[in-house]
Amino acid sequence: MRTARCSVRSRVGDGVRILTCIVLLPAGSQVAAQAPILRIGGTASATIQGATLDGAAAFPARALETLGFRVADATAGLMAILGRDTLRFWDTSPFFRSGGRVHQLAFAAREHAGAMHLPEQFFIQWLPATYPDHFRYSGGSLNRQSDAGRSVAARPPATRVVVIDPGHGGRDPGRIGPGGIREKDVTLSISKRLATLLTERGYEVHLTRTTDAYVSLSERPRLANDWKGERPVAVFLSIHANAARAASAHGFETFFLSDARTADERRVAEMENESIRFDDHGSALEEQGLNQILGTLRNDFLMRASHDLAAIVQTNIAAFHPGPNRGVKRAGFHVLIGTIMPAVLIETAFISNRDEARLLGSASFQQKVARGIADGVDEFFSRNEHLWETRP
Repeated sequence: MRTARCSVRSRVGDGVRILTCIVLLPAGSQVAAQAPILRIGGTASATIQGATLDGAAAFPARALETLGFRVADATAGLMAILGRDTLRFWDTSPFFRSGGRVHQLAFAAREHAGAMHLPEQFFIQWLPATYPDHFRYSGGSLNRQSDAGRSVAARPPATRVVVIDPGHGGRDPGRIGPGGIREKDVTLSISKRLATLLTERGYEVHLTRTTDAYVSLSERPRLANDWKGERPVAVFLSIHANAARAASAHGFETFFLSDARTADERRVAEMENESIRFDDHGSALEEQGLNQILGTLRNDFLMRASHDLAAIVQTNIAAFHPGPNRGVKRAGFHVLIGTIMPAVLIETAFISNRDEARLLGSASFQQKVARGIADGVDEFFSRNEHLWETRP
C-alpha cells in the first residue's frame, strides 16, 4: 500500500504557498516488480528476470541455454550455437551474425551485472521468425515447439569442403627415399585414402591432383579457393613426407603458414618450396614478397584457425605414429599462400629414414595416416563451429 507525507511551505514575501508530497513505497516489493520478465514455456519452463537498459527490456543471453542453445564466451562478446547455426554477439553493438549474414537488433547487446544481455525483441520476435519450427511466441510466453510434440527441423547444415593437396607430382618427384620410394607416390596414395574416408563421412572433397601430374605451387591454392567459392566452411590439407640429411631424423609434424622461427622450420619450408623451380613462371611467386604476405596474416583469423587445425591433426596422428611427435610448427610455404581458408601442411614421416620410408610404403600405415587426418578434420569442425562467424 502506498502512503504519502506532505508539508506546506510559504515563499517569503510573495504570499505563495507550496505543497510538497513524498510518496512512500513498501520496501523492496514494488521496485522489484518493475523488472521485466521473460516467460519460457514447455517442459523446460522458466521465468527469466531481466533489466531495463537504454529504456528497453533486456534479458541475459544465458537464457538461450534454456531454449536449447549452447552458449559460450567469445572475444568482446558471446556466441550461441544451435545445431549447425552459430550466432555471434558483441558488447555495445546492435549487430550480430547468424548463418553468414549480419542482422540488426532493436537495441545493442550490453554487458550488465557481469552478464551479456540481449533486447527483448530478439527473444520474442527474431527467434520465432527465424526458427518457426523451434519456437513460437504466444500468450506472453516463448514456447519451444519440440515441447509441444512438433518436429524440430534444423536448417540444412552448411556444406563442409575439404581440399586435399597431394604434394609434388609429375616432373617433381619430391624426396626419394631408400629403395627408390618417391614422395609424390606416397602423398598421392595417402591423399586418395583420405578423400575416400572424408567422402564417406559426408564432406565435399576435392584433390588438387588425382594422377601423377604436376600442378604448380601457385595453382594449388587458386584451385582450392575456386572450389570453396563463397562458402564459409572449408579447409586445405597439403600432404607431404619429410626428409633430412641425417638419416636418423624421424617423426611427424604439422605446419601452418606464418614466419619461421627456428632453423628447422626454415629448413622444411625451403625444402618444400624448392618445387617452385618446376613452375613455368616460378619467379612470380618470389616477386609477391613472402614477408609482406606473412605480415598480413599475423594475428589474423586464418592464422589462428590454421594453428588450431594443425594442433588437432597432430594430436590425432600421435595416437598411432611410432615416431616422435615433433609438434606444430610455422613456416612460409608457398603452397599455403593465398588460401582463404584454414590451411596446414602435414609432414607424415621422414622418407629419408629407412624405417619410416618402409612405413610410408605400407598400405596399412598409409590408411592409418589417412584416418588420423580425417578424425582431426571431424574434430576441428565439431569444436570450432564459431570460427565461421567473423566480426562484421
